[in-house]
Amino acid sequence: MHLIVIVSGILLGAWALIGLRSRLPRGRFAVFGVASAGALFGCAALAGEVGIMPPAAWFAIVMVAMLGATAIALGALRPASHHV
Repeated sequence: MHLIVIVSGILLGAWALIGLRSRLPRGRFAVFGVASAGALFGCAALAGEVGIMPPAAWFAIVMVAMLGATAIALGALRPASHHV
């Protein structure tokens, strides 16, 4: 599970910094921040450093947060429809 969290954080962070460079210039740093924090916190929680919930629950929460950041970034990329 550690490897999945690390790889997901790296891939999401790289996509945010490189892939969103021209289409979401300032928001890409927020996505990168979520990816970085998710990878760091996720690894700490999976190692048992955060004892509120079991590691499997933390894994699910971290992965959903990263997926949510991706969904929000993709939603921000779509042009807004203007109804007149």
